[in-house]
Amino acid sequence: MGGMIEALGTIFSMWGLACLLAGTAIGIIVGALPGLGPSIGISLLIPFTYTLSPELSMLLLVSLYMGAEYGGSVSAILLSTPGTAAAASTALDGYAMTRQGRANEALAISLGSSAVGGVIGGLALLVLAGPLASLALKFGPAGYFAVGLFGLTSVAALSGGSLVKGLLGAAFGLAIATVGIDPIAGVPRFTFGFIELYEGVPFLTALIGLFAVSEALVLAEKGIRSSADGQGPVRSVLLRARQWRDLFPTMLSGSVIGTLLGILPGVGGNIACWIARDFARRRDKDPDSFGHGAEKGVAAPEAANNATVGGALIPLLSLGVPGSPTTAVLVGALILHGLRPGPQLFSEAPALVYSILIGVIVSALAMFAVGTLCLPIWARAIRLPRSVIATGIMAFAVLGAFALRNLVFDVSMMLLFGLLGYVLKKLRFSVAPIVLAMVLGYLVESNYRTALVTSQGSYSIFVTDPISVTFLILSAVSLILPILRSLRSRRRSAL
Repeated sequence: MGGMIEALGTIFSMWGLACLLAGTAIGIIVGALPGLGPSIGISLLIPFTYTLSPELSMLLLVSLYMGAEYGGSVSAILLSTPGTAAAASTALDGYAMTRQGRANEALAISLGSSAVGGVIGGLALLVLAGPLASLALKFGPAGYFAVGLFGLTSVAALSGGSLVKGLLGAAFGLAIATVGIDPIAGVPRFTFGFIELYEGVPFLTALIGLFAVSEALVLAEKGIRSSADGQGPVRSVLLRARQWRDLFPTMLSGSVIGTLLGILPGVGGNIACWIARDFARRRDKDPDSFGHGAEKGVAAPEAANNATVGGALIPLLSLGVPGSPTTAVLVGALILHGLRPGPQLFSEAPALVYSILIGVIVSALAMFAVGTLCLPIWARAIRLPRSVIATGIMAFAVLGAFALRNLVFDVSMMLLFGLLGYVLKKLRFSVAPIVLAMVLGYLVESNYRTALVTSQGSYSIFVTDPISVTFLILSAVSLILPILRSLRSRRRSAL
C-alpha cells in the first residue's frame, strides 16, 4: 500500500501530469509520422530522461508508448498512410469512411476505442499480471505456430471479395518473409548478394511503400483538387451515445484480444489488430461492409492495438521478458536508471512498479483528453490540395524509410513497394493479405521448424500440445465458416 500511495502522489503531482500529457502528445505525433512508431520515439526520448526520477521517466515513456499506438490511426484514417504497423488494418475502413465524408466519425471512433482499449489493457496489467504471465510461459513453439496459422486464416476476410487474389497476396507476403538469414540454419537466403537484406525486408519500409507511396501516386494521378472533396468537416471527435452503445461490445472484444495477444512475446498489436478486426467481422450482421467504411472495422483494431500496451508490459514487469520491441527498449531505460525488470522489481521499487501499473490507465485517459483537444486542428490536413498531400506523404515516407537504418537502400525498397502497391490498387488487389502474411511469416516458419527440431521431426508435437490443438481447431473453423457461408448464400440466390 505504501508503494501504491507513493505512486499515486507521483502520478497526480504537477510533474507527473506534465510527463503524462507531454508523453502522450509526443507519442501521437510520433505515431502519426510514417516510419517512426513507439520504439523509435522512446529511443529518441530516453536521453532526455536521464535527469528525471525513474518514476517520472517511465510515466513519460509509457504515455508516449500509449499515444504512439493510437497516433498511427490518425494518418491511416485521413490519408490511408498508417503511421505504425498496427494501424494498417485501421486504414482499410478508416480511410473508406474519410472518402465517404465521415472523417469526423472515424476519428471519434478511433479515439474512443483506443481509450477503452488502453484502460482495459491497463486494468489487466494491474489485476492479472501474475496469472496471465504464467499462462504465456506455457506457449511452446507448437503453440506459437498454431497462433500464427490462426492469424493467417484471416486472409479470407481481407481479400476484398476475391479469395484467389487474397491467397495470391498472402503467398507473396510469405515469400517476402523468407528473405534474410534462415532462423534455424543461420545462412542467408534470397538476398541476391545484398548485405542489406540479411536482416530481411524491413517491414515498415514495405508497409510505407504499399500504403503511403502507393496512395501518394494515386493522389497525384487524381490532379490538384482538394483531397477533402466530398469529405465532411472534422469538428468534435466525441462519440454520440448511440455509437457508444453500438460499438462498445466490439471495443470490449478487441480490447480482450489485444490484451491476451500483447502478453505473448513477439505478437503484439501488429497481429492483434488483424485478429480483432476479423473477429468483429465474423460476428457482424453485415460482414461484407468491412473494407467499405464499417464503423466496427475501425473500433476493433484500435481497441486491440492500445490494449496490447498493458498486455506487453505484463511479462516485462512480472518476468523481465519484453512482450514487444517497444518494451525491449523500455528494458534499456530501466537499466539506465539502475533497475532490472522482473519479480524482484516489485520488492525493490514498489513505487516505480505501481507508477507504471496505474500510469498506463491514466495515460489512456490523458490520450483521450489530448486527442479531443488537438485532433480537429490536425485534421485540417485533409483540406490541403491533393498535390500538397502527395508531396508531404512522399517527403515523410522517404524520411521515415531512411530513418529506420540510415540506408538509401531502404528508400529504394520503399519506392519499389510503392510502385507494387500502386499496380495492385489498379488491379483491385487488396494489400492487406500481403501485410498480414509478412507479419506472421517469421512467427509461423521459425516456430514450425523449431517445433520439428524439438520433436526430432515428429509432427505429433502439433496434436499433443493442448494450446496448439486449440488454435488448430480454431484455424479449421475459421476456414470452414466462410465456405459454408458462401454455399448458403448461393443456395439462397438459387432459390
